Amino acid sequence: MTEPTPPARKRRRHAVALVAVVIILGLIGTLMVTALVRRTQQRHAGQSMDQHADEVARAVTSEADRYRDTLSDVAAAVGAQSDFTAGDFTEITSRLTRQRLPGATTVAFAVAAEDNQVSEVEAAWRARGAPGLTLRTLGPAREHMFLIFSRPLDDTPSLPGLDVGQAPEAADALHTARASGQVTASHTYVLLKDRTLPATEQQMSFVLATPINGGLGTPDAGRFRGWMVMGMRGSDFMQETLQSRSRDLLNVTLVDMSTPTPTLVAQPRISAAPRAGALRRERNVVVGQRQWQLHLAPTDAFLMNTDRRMPALAFVVGTLMTLLVAAMAGVLVGARVRAMNAVDRATTALREDIRRREAVEAQLREREDDLRQLALHDPLTGLANRILFGERADHAIATHSRGATTFAVMFIDLDGFKQINDTLGHGAGDAVLNEVADRLRRCVRLGDTVGRFGGDEFAVLAEQVTTIDDATIVADRIIRALEQPFVINDQAHRISASAGVALHKQDMSVAMIIQTADRAMYVAKAAGKGRYVVAPGRGPADEPATPPPIRGSR
Repeated sequence: MTEPTPPARKRRRHAVALVAVVIILGLIGTLMVTALVRRTQQRHAGQSMDQHADEVARAVTSEADRYRDTLSDVAAAVGAQSDFTAGDFTEITSRLTRQRLPGATTVAFAVAAEDNQVSEVEAAWRARGAPGLTLRTLGPAREHMFLIFSRPLDDTPSLPGLDVGQAPEAADALHTARASGQVTASHTYVLLKDRTLPATEQQMSFVLATPINGGLGTPDAGRFRGWMVMGMRGSDFMQETLQSRSRDLLNVTLVDMSTPTPTLVAQPRISAAPRAGALRRERNVVVGQRQWQLHLAPTDAFLMNTDRRMPALAFVVGTLMTLLVAAMAGVLVGARVRAMNAVDRATTALREDIRRREAVEAQLREREDDLRQLALHDPLTGLANRILFGERADHAIATHSRGATTFAVMFIDLDGFKQINDTLGHGAGDAVLNEVADRLRRCVRLGDTVGRFGGDEFAVLAEQVTTIDDATIVADRIIRALEQPFVINDQAHRISASAGVALHKQDMSVAMIIQTADRAMYVAKAAGKGRYVVAPGRGPADEPATPPPIRGSR
């Protein structure tokens, strides 16, 4: 075996040195990139956590204000009655439902009475529509606070005649509300009517209370008449509030900080991710004169969304690239210049060929995307056309058949659109159709499909629907959105919409459910337009219905 010549040994040493330099520089660069990616990821995760925390705090405050305003409106309506009876209470609270007030258990009217006034108060309210009312006390007290009329908003029966002063937390809230004249939240406790439930079903809850004073023009104007009280289950309130906001990304605990020892209002729904202390956040909110504190921590889903594996991935990719470059450097240095030049020329030609091929493929993909866009979307509004809507409905049939949910189709036809088209021209009509499309998009969720079938006919595919009530909420929102005026040439014009709602049932084809929704839409038009009708099947009776007015919200 011949000894390598000095030039060969020198070239070998140069090659080894070059490879070593490439490896060292590559590892240094990899470490720097990894550190930069880690800092960027941590900063992004912190910003995302702050954004989610602020959004949750705003959501809790907004929901609490909505409940407060609803209770205040009911109290004002009660105070305006000169001779308040059970019938008045039923009428005033008839619009309050579990769907409009998630987490609420009961809305009730309560009055105060001394020990020597119990019989007199009982007789007075029996005469006002509560013949079976029995005021129950648990012994003498300076002042009792009896529930006179009560409307349950869940499956737990109400307890008229109960002395809510049995619960010190509720009594303190009622006293504070009467003294301040404002809606007041109690400290957390187990509601009296929930104490008969199994311990596993009991929740930490609170009540909202507001005083009722006689209204202007009544015989007892300005005089204290009682309280309106609303029971709230803490975990149910938080779950409904965060349902569309936290998206299982946050572990949220709600704590009442207005007591000497902080007390729990709502338990988190899911566990926090371990070793995420730097991302934990706290936010303060005020509910009914009580200071609450939100403790927010990220979950595994949040950390997965922030791509916390990127630093490790960057290190692995950087190391592999470094080794690859070092190997290539070793091979290239050992080759002759002529061979290197030949390889360079071949590589250059190959890259140019790849670039040309990629450019041709990109042009073909763009043309294919354009053709698909034209084939499956309405050219005016950009909404799904009948073909794409049918494909989405076919997919919904296949996916929902394996789960506990279904989907609904809403067929919508504009009322009065032809008059705008005839009097203002097709340009104005196109502008109205585009505005209608935008409003429909804002009325549905991201996963739902809005389509235009031609002219002034639109359709909505609402997926992941449990009951027909879920679909009618969307239909009600659409009817109200399209009642708002359309500004054309600086003038407001009004149209309305008639909608048919059909819930998918087993063995229904796409054509059948669309036809069912179409027939229901014609029933809505025949009933007077500007309303929606639910097709026969699951859900409420199929009769013309107008969206109920929203009361108690601002």
